Order: sequence, then structure tokens, then C-alpha cells
Amino acid sequence: MFRRKNYFIKKKFQLNFLYRFILLLLCESVLIGVLFIYLTRDTLTTGYLNSSLKVASTRDFFFAPFVMVSLVVALVIGIAGMIVFILLSHRIAGPLYRFEKILEHLNDGDLTSIVHLRNTDQLVEFEKKLNAFIHTLRTRLCILKGKHEEIRVILESAKDPELALKLKSMLNSVQDELDYFKIPEDLGNRQ
Repeated sequence: MFRRKNYFIKKKFQLNFLYRFILLLLCESVLIGVLFIYLTRDTLTTGYLNSSLKVASTRDFFFAPFVMVSLVVALVIGIAGMIVFILLSHRIAGPLYRFEKILEHLNDGDLTSIVHLRNTDQLVEFEKKLNAFIHTLRTRLCILKGKHEEIRVILESAKDPELALKLKSMLNSVQDELDYFKIPEDLGNRQ
């Protein structure tokens, strides 16, 4: 299998998730800071700072190192998370892009295409169901085309010219609707 060169396939979708991830990371950092301040509000800590014993509130004693560690961890986790998210999100965005293209073809009446996804992509089950749906449409349209041809042959042998003309008009209308759909040639010849 080939690898995707462009990891931003559906840029708006992927960036929206990326922004939400960053927002969640920021909310988590703020929540940890608020909890730290709340839990250390009435406590004292003793410790050595530059070879001298220092007694201070826990918040004051640990605030600067806590903020530094929190920023470094948030930055490292944020960057690592964004990279992982971008690398993995194309496994969803790629299939969504393929589904959009196939649905555009289906909307145009083209039933010659099917969805092909990589084994590592998400939504493989949806791919199978969509391909089964396309196959069912193809099969049913081929049956309709066969029935249409049978009716046309019977119509040609009709004795009543007025009825034959009316049926022929209706048959042409059905043919116009059937011609809207494109199906693979080999499938159409089997019916």
C-alpha cells in the first residue's frame, strides 16, 4: 500500500479537532493550577533554598517550579499530541474524503465506482456497507433494464397502434430514467 503524502486531507475537519485538543489541554492545565492553589491555601512548607532553611506557604514555595514544570509538560504533551493527532486523523479524514467523492458520483448516477480504503483506515465497515449498497443498486438497475428491453420487444409486436404509441411513450420515459445511471459494462451485459 502507498502512504499518504498530504496529512491534511479535510483541513477544516482536522484543524477543528486539533483546536479542540489544544483547548482541552489548556483547560486541563488551568484546572490543575487552580486545584494546586486551592489545596495548598492553608499549608506551610519547609525546605532548603540555596543552602538556607526557608519556611513559606506551600503555594509560594512551589509556585515557580510548579508553573515551569506545568508549562514544559503541557508544551511537550501538546506538541506530541498534535503530531500524533495529525498523523492519525488522516485515517478518518481520508475515508470521509473518499466517501464524499463516491457520493458525488452516485448523485450523478454513476454506479461504476466503489470505495477503496486502506486496511489501516477507519470506517472500513462503512466502506463495506456502501459498496454493498452500490452493488445492490447496480443489480436492481440491470434487472430493470432487462425488463425494459422485454417490454420493448413485446410492444413492437402490439396490434393496437394507439395503445402501442402510448406504451412506447411511457417506455421512453422509463428509458430516460434508466439512462441516468451508469453501471459497469460487464454487469449490464450479464442481465
